[in-house]
Amino acid sequence: MRMLVLSLVAALALGTGVAVAQAGSTLAVAQAASPGSSVVIAQAGTPFPSPMPSPLSIIHIKNFAYVPDTVTIPPGALVKFVEDDETPHTVTASDGSFDSGNLNQKQTWTHVFAKAGTYAYYCAYHTYMKGKVIVTP
Repeated sequence: MRMLVLSLVAALALGTGVAVAQAGSTLAVAQAASPGSSVVIAQAGTPFPSPMPSPLSIIHIKNFAYVPDTVTIPPGALVKFVEDDETPHTVTASDGSFDSGNLNQKQTWTHVFAKAGTYAYYCAYHTYMKGKVIVTP
């Protein structure tokens, strides 16, 4: 992989008046018009940090119930609701802070719960269907 990167950088530099040099694990380029100046464009052996995926909890809507009906998650986590019933349902916050709108069979809806607290929700069509998300710091 390292040789591929070096080859690509060298190929790009050809014909542009740019010199490519390697000092230790640092790959640098310098323009011929600027003696002594260089710009680090890659650091070999230093991986770029990848973003951490948000935790994901899945709640199924089936048999006119949320399964599980309660989940506990950290702040910033995602909750994915999967509609498994043939009858449409919603995921509607009791305090009005979120609403999935109509969900038909096989549709999903995902919501991020950013702040600590308890978020109760219900189905607007079947108000006896209830659940809650508990966000703990």
